[in-house]
Amino acid sequence: MNRGTIIGAVGGLVAGVSLGALALAAPSFAHLSSQGASIAAPMAAQLGAQAAAGQQARWGSLPNLADLVETVSPAVVQIEVRQASPVQRMSGPQANPFAGTPFQDYFQFGPGGPGGGPGGEAPDRRGSGSGFFLEGGYIVTNNHVVDEAKSLTVVLQDGRELSGTVVGTDPRTDLAVVKVEGSNLPRGLVWGDSNRARPGDNVFAIGAPFGLANTVTAGIVSARGRDIRSGSYDDYIQVDAPINQGNSGGPLFDQSGAVIGVNSAIYTPSGGNVGIGFSIPSDMARGIVQQIIETGSVQRGWLGVAISPVTPEIAASLNVPAKGAVVNNVTADSPAAKAGLREGDIILRFGDREVNHVQDLTRAVADTKAGTGRDMRFIRDGREQTVRVTIAKLEDEAQPKPVLASVAPSDTGGISLAELGLGLAARNGTVVITSVGVNSHAADSGIRTGDRVVKVGQETVSTPEAVRKAVDAARKQGRTAVLLQVERDGQRFFVGIPIED
Repeated sequence: MNRGTIIGAVGGLVAGVSLGALALAAPSFAHLSSQGASIAAPMAAQLGAQAAAGQQARWGSLPNLADLVETVSPAVVQIEVRQASPVQRMSGPQANPFAGTPFQDYFQFGPGGPGGGPGGEAPDRRGSGSGFFLEGGYIVTNNHVVDEAKSLTVVLQDGRELSGTVVGTDPRTDLAVVKVEGSNLPRGLVWGDSNRARPGDNVFAIGAPFGLANTVTAGIVSARGRDIRSGSYDDYIQVDAPINQGNSGGPLFDQSGAVIGVNSAIYTPSGGNVGIGFSIPSDMARGIVQQIIETGSVQRGWLGVAISPVTPEIAASLNVPAKGAVVNNVTADSPAAKAGLREGDIILRFGDREVNHVQDLTRAVADTKAGTGRDMRFIRDGREQTVRVTIAKLEDEAQPKPVLASVAPSDTGGISLAELGLGLAARNGTVVITSVGVNSHAADSGIRTGDRVVKVGQETVSTPEAVRKAVDAARKQGRTAVLLQVERDGQRFFVGIPIED
């Protein structure tokens, strides 16, 4: 079983959380002069007393978590998984290179041969992860723990082994639900409010790292709202936690013993743990898990736009604040198209949610039930507007076939835009980028040779001369950057490129 997922420079292990030790100390004022010592000592004592009082109120008895662990640990389980091997061994005479020779009987490569089963089947892969009970025999875990599982065995704290079945999965958020039947099942855990979690808050986890069941670890919340590029709905809680194989799907607890996260991944440059772990927040997981329990799948709202962040360069090119989501493309006959949304619009608000980052809009739309109407505020041509949009159901659709422009002998009308670091040429009624200056602003913005320039600012361009004219106009308006809409692999996106003097 593939229990690791690479998200670092070399590797990142998909697993659960094993949090580092917690140390609390009053601030030191030893560097203060003797004149200020009389003030510093009472201040240090007061701060230390406040910190200790705060921890006492939140933890009970710092740093002893034994009472909480004893209460919640029976609901945390180990999930043993059996999966079919992705590699099947050859069978039949063609599998034996010595077939038809005097050595044939000495080397068996087919059925019954080395490592081969009947029909050349390879041995199954085995692995394990973690999970935790909700009420009714339902167990929450990660999708990557149970993905393509032939069989599941749930091991309880008391040693009982129960056969589990997958109720449903959600690969987009790496969540899954398993169901077991049996008597005297552990009491389910309670969801907590992950929105209240702040950097510095104490957290702890229980899981089965490397198969070591009922391992308890503790640490703090390091950051909120992390995007680790694992999916469209990334909103991870970062913890200062060693997360290892086998912890995947285990719970992250707050100071009261409520579940505020489902442990999922780590960041690592080497494949080993460096203390940067990620947990799916409970406020996202709760609704998804409930949908899976009720329907076996997850339904999401669909707006029908491709979006990207409003970078400082894009903001400078349009003279707008650096927030919101810029619309790169609008799908035909989509809710966005029917509402009149256009490429280049910058979405600022969806319903009652402010859109400061791309993920804000993605999650707001996904959480909206199909058929529901929402007001959406956006900027177009420097002016804020509001439209009403009716959300549709998200369906899995095939990705458009990539079409990459290439520099060909038929390219004509080539020019150089030194202020952007680009070489341009006309080709079949479009503008193709023929060169990108090394260390230029265009190179820093991710522009590549072969990209097509579709728009400059809000104007569609079809010749290199039109691009130059639009860039000159932006310079005369005092703009420090110019906005390009670029097409690559059949997908369009906006990028702001600073204008060099």
